[in-house]
Amino acid sequence: MGEDPAKKQESEPLTRSFIAVAIPEGIKNQLSGLQSKLKRAGAEVKWTRPQGIHITLRFLGYMTGPELEKVKEALAETAKSFAPFEVEVKGSGTFPERKRPRVVWVGLSKGDPELTGLFQKLEQELVKRDLGEADRPFKGHLTLGRVKTGKNLNMLVEYLAREGDQSFGAFEAKSICLVKSQLHPEGAVYTVLKEEFFTREAKGK
Repeated sequence: MGEDPAKKQESEPLTRSFIAVAIPEGIKNQLSGLQSKLKRAGAEVKWTRPQGIHITLRFLGYMTGPELEKVKEALAETAKSFAPFEVEVKGSGTFPERKRPRVVWVGLSKGDPELTGLFQKLEQELVKRDLGEADRPFKGHLTLGRVKTGKNLNMLVEYLAREGDQSFGAFEAKSICLVKSQLHPEGAVYTVLKEEFFTREAKGK
């Protein structure tokens, strides 16, 4: 992002933030149920609180106030280029491999091309404003939890396999959000700083 974070800290407070697409409460409840099933495996996983589950497009890290204003501009410009689109949350798995998983996730069977396009447009707008490039390419998923140790991993993978290609619901993505992330021992607390709705008219309308 340009200036060294340690130097920025001396001059003004920083905000840990990311850009995401929110998911509805009904799907969060479905995913909470899946987490409950997977917990029976007895693996040591730091589970994402259901209320905090979302589709991350870009993690921004620690930003200054002026940088966040630039992000809001990029958000507004990006949203103009998209119409609402359907997303289906379906399937589950682990990153990077089932034999040595580090992240437990659920996938997307619909909406991934649109989300990828959203990510690419957002990248253009952020880079244009000197806010840097993403550390990694976009891979559409929702994080259910992060594996802490190797305890009972085989059992966890077995429980995941039992879920197969289950659908957890579909929804219409209508907006993109800039979110503040505050880290606490019991889990991160998220606050939406800015939400921009997709305003482009859908094809065929």
